[in-house]
Amino acid sequence: MLAKRYKKMILKGILALFAVVWLALPAQANDYGTKDLSIGSRGSFVNHLQQDLQGLGYYSSSIDGWFGPQTHDAVVKFQKSQKLKTDGLVGIKTKTALNAVLTEQSGSDRANGEKGLSLGSRGSAVTQLQEDLKTLGYYSGSIDGWFGPQTHDAVMDFQRSQKLKQDGLVGVKTKTALNALLKKAVVSPRVSANARVPSATSIKKYNSHEKPIVDSFRANFDGSLAQTLVGRAIWYMEYGFMRYGSTKYPASGYIDCSNFVSLVYKDFGYSITSAAKNYGSVGVKVQGVYGQKIPGTSKYTLKGIEKLKPGDIFTFWNSDEPARTHIGHVAIYMGVVNGKPCIINTCSGRPTAIGIINSFSYWYGSSLIEVRRVLPASAYAAGSQSSDQGPVLPAMYQIKPDKPIILPKNLAVGF
Repeated sequence: MLAKRYKKMILKGILALFAVVWLALPAQANDYGTKDLSIGSRGSFVNHLQQDLQGLGYYSSSIDGWFGPQTHDAVVKFQKSQKLKTDGLVGIKTKTALNAVLTEQSGSDRANGEKGLSLGSRGSAVTQLQEDLKTLGYYSGSIDGWFGPQTHDAVMDFQRSQKLKQDGLVGVKTKTALNALLKKAVVSPRVSANARVPSATSIKKYNSHEKPIVDSFRANFDGSLAQTLVGRAIWYMEYGFMRYGSTKYPASGYIDCSNFVSLVYKDFGYSITSAAKNYGSVGVKVQGVYGQKIPGTSKYTLKGIEKLKPGDIFTFWNSDEPARTHIGHVAIYMGVVNGKPCIINTCSGRPTAIGIINSFSYWYGSSLIEVRRVLPASAYAAGSQSSDQGPVLPAMYQIKPDKPIILPKNLAVGF
């Protein structure tokens, strides 16, 4: 009798132990329930889903147990990464894929352990590292959770900037420095209730047109005042979240062409008019630069490119009726980037009011009046010192920021 009771006690103890171990396991796909999860779903199963997507680097919002738009977007991103149907529905195929990835990542994370992250590491910790380095401008590769050569180089660049040992190993000191910089670098913006979100079409256009130009400019940045000024214009394009309008940007978050040029120059101590029609008297004229019509066509080409320098100001005729009565548009010259002369200015069809033009075939060639130069000869010396009074942060943003706003001084290249 006692032996039988003893066996029962042992059996209960084993079952209790299994229950404890089961409860301690991390959320896996079998924690998502038997029903499909989709927009509008609520409860603990959605909670598990959000936690796992967050751990994999696909979800960054609050863990609230509600399957809203952000959870839906995270699911779609995961499905896309796994080459599944991107319907945002968490059914059996998505659950199975989640289970497989979570199991793989869990093993990788355990392998990384306390030794830190280095070449070859994989998992959610690497995903987060890549996102953090990308936020600060050190990493421009894909967020794939693999610590490859690009991630290694980004870590080395970050360590160099923070005067840490440059070993490419993300240990305690590097993690601490990275977290500290992120904490002080991010600006919390006030966003207008009427702020709009950039369209998917405009973002796609920016990524295909502007981004390669900016990446090339960064890669060849020489540290001169002239290129630093152009870099500030790029910073406003990427982090200013400007909306086109004629009111002053500092107070409203709106910008127009002449206010933009004036704003960029003012950051470096140059007081320039914010009225486009007065730009004909700004600085001195750069001789020999004009738009020339190509014989037998309706197209134009930019002549005198060799006479231009970064920071020069392009002026164009107004487009209003009656046309060609005064200067109606101005832009900042970036230099020759990827083989083409580029200007940065206000233009439509971009995520914000600022974009880059590298073709003078039509309006930008036919409407060009002249180019003005404000910067002194010393501004073109590589590594020249510059007095920086900016950037200006508006009292209210009119475009909803889709990424953290980082001040130039906390970015890898300053813009």
